[in-house]
Amino acid sequence: MKAGEHRKLHIDEPAGIFNIELTNRCPMRCVMCPRTNNMKREQGFMEFELFKKVIDELMDANKEQKLDQPVWFHHFGESLLHPEFDSFIRYAVNKGVVAGLSVNPLMLTESVSRGLLQSKPSVLYISLDGHDDESFQKIRGVSHAYQRSRNNLHHFLLLKERLKSDCRVVLSMIDFDLNRQSIEETRSYWESVPGVDQFLMKRFSTWDGSAGNINRLEGNPKRSRLVMSNRVECNFPWERMTVLWDGEVVPCCNDYDKKLSLGNLNQQTLTEIWNGDEMKRLRKEFISNQVENPLCRRCEKLRLPRQYWDW
Repeated sequence: MKAGEHRKLHIDEPAGIFNIELTNRCPMRCVMCPRTNNMKREQGFMEFELFKKVIDELMDANKEQKLDQPVWFHHFGESLLHPEFDSFIRYAVNKGVVAGLSVNPLMLTESVSRGLLQSKPSVLYISLDGHDDESFQKIRGVSHAYQRSRNNLHHFLLLKERLKSDCRVVLSMIDFDLNRQSIEETRSYWESVPGVDQFLMKRFSTWDGSAGNINRLEGNPKRSRLVMSNRVECNFPWERMTVLWDGEVVPCCNDYDKKLSLGNLNQQTLTEIWNGDEMKRLRKEFISNQVENPLCRRCEKLRLPRQYWDW
C-alpha cells in the first residue's frame, strides 16, 4: 500500500507485529542509543504467558496471510539477557513465525550461542562496532570488550557450522563519524569471514528525533539534501506495531520510552488494539497530515519517501 492509498481509520487487514521486546535491560551504554540517557520507563523481562498470548493471537489473526517478514525479538534491550530467550524464540518458530534478532556478540558465550542457534531464528543481526577496545568503548560504552566480542563471534560462527545451522548472519556496523575509521579497517575482513552471510553498513538513526544528544552524533550532510514530501509518508499504523516487555503496544520501533501507548495486551487482544481508539486517532493524524502526537511529530521518516527507509 502506497502512502495515501486506501487509508482508513478502521481496516479489515489483520494486525501485524514488527517487533517484540523480550527485555529493555542491556549491559551496553551505547552513545547512539536513546536507552542510555533518554529512556525513563521501568525495566523488566517479558513473562512467557504474555509472549505466548501475543504469538498465538498474531498467528490466529494471520491464518490466511503468509508471514514472510520476520518478527524481530528485540527492541530497546539485549534479548539474550532474558533467562528464557531461547524458549521464547523456539515457541514462536514452532508456531510458524519467521524469527529475527539483533544481538551483541559480547553476550555470545558457549551456552548462550548454543541455545540461540538451537532455537532456530531465521536471521541474526550481530552488531560489532569499533576496531579495538578503545573505539568500542567510545561507541558501546563498555571497556575491554572489543576483543572479547570478536572472539565470541568467531566461536559462534564455528558453532553455527558444527550445528549445520541455516540461520542467516548479518554483521552490522553503524555508519557515523565515531565508526567510520573502524568500518574502513574491518569491513573487508568481516565480509570474508566464513559464516557471515552479509556485511551491513547500517545507516544512523535519530529514532523519533527528540533526543538532541543523539541528533548531534549524526554527522551526515546527505540527509539535509533529501526532499521531504508534503504529506505523511509513513504507513506503519496500517502495517505493524511494536510490543513492549510489559504488554504495552506502541506504534513502531522508534518509541523507546512508551510515548504513545496504543493499549496493553494484558487487558486487550491484539485485534482490539489494532482498531482501537488510540490507533484510529493516530491514523486520523496521518490521513489529515496534522501530526501532533509526541512520538511522531519530529520523526525523520514521517514525511520521507519510502525508498530512503533503509536506515
